Amino acid sequence: MAVAVTVVKSQTAALTVKDADFEPDKDKLRALPANIEVVQPTHFPQATAKIRHVHDEGDALARTVGRNVTFRDLMAEAYDCNPGCVVLPADAPKGGFDFLITTAPKTRKHLRLAIETQLGYTASSETRDTAVLTLRVKDAALPGLTVSTTGEEDVNYREGKLHFQHQPISVMFKGLEDGLALPVVDQTGLTNCYAFSVVWSDKAMQAMRGGQFNLDGVQKAMNSLGLELKSDTARVEMFTVKKTH
Repeated sequence: MAVAVTVVKSQTAALTVKDADFEPDKDKLRALPANIEVVQPTHFPQATAKIRHVHDEGDALARTVGRNVTFRDLMAEAYDCNPGCVVLPADAPKGGFDFLITTAPKTRKHLRLAIETQLGYTASSETRDTAVLTLRVKDAALPGLTVSTTGEEDVNYREGKLHFQHQPISVMFKGLEDGLALPVVDQTGLTNCYAFSVVWSDKAMQAMRGGQFNLDGVQKAMNSLGLELKSDTARVEMFTVKKTH
C-alpha cells in the first residue's frame, strides 16, 4: 500500500511525497517538484537496490533518488565516494533506505543534511594508508569476458546468474566494495565494454548488503572472468560515519 510522506521546508509549501516518487527512473525524477528532501527506512524491502541521477546543463548533480539501498551506499552517495571508502560504526542501521533529493545546487550537501537531521548520522574524511583489494588480469585470454562494441547497457538476472551487457569492468566495483567492505582499486588496464555473467542468488544479495562476502567465493568468480583480487595497501580518502543524536 502506498504511503504518503509530507515534507515541509522553510519558505516553501508542504510537499506530499508518494511511494511512486521513489521509482529510480530519470524521466520521472526530472518531473518531480523541486526542494524535496527525504530519507526514510525503505518502503520497498523486496525491490532491487538502485540509485539514479539527473544532472544540470553543466553536468553538476541536480537530483538524486535511491530505493532500498544499504546504509553504506546511502552514505557513499551523500559523500560522493565509493562504498568501500565508508567506515561504518558497529551500531550502523542494517536495513534498506530510500532517499529523494530534488534540491539544487549542492544536491549532495542537502542529502548529507537530510541524513543528519532525519537519521542522526554524519561522516568525516581522512586520507590515510588503508587495506585495499586490487583487481588485476590473471588470464590475458579473459575467458569469461566478451568484448562488446555496441549495444544497450543492461544488467539482468536469469537462471541463477547476473548477466551484464555492454558494461565496463567498473560496473562490478560497487557490489564488490559493498560485499567485501574494502576499497577496490582497478589495476586491470581494461578499457573496453564487455558482456559477462556471474553466479547470483538471494543469499549472495543478502551477503553483499551485509558486507559478508566470502573472499574465496568472490575470487573464484573473478577467476572465471580471467581476473583476480590481490590484497594491498594504498593511500585512500576514507569517510568515518558517526552518530550525532
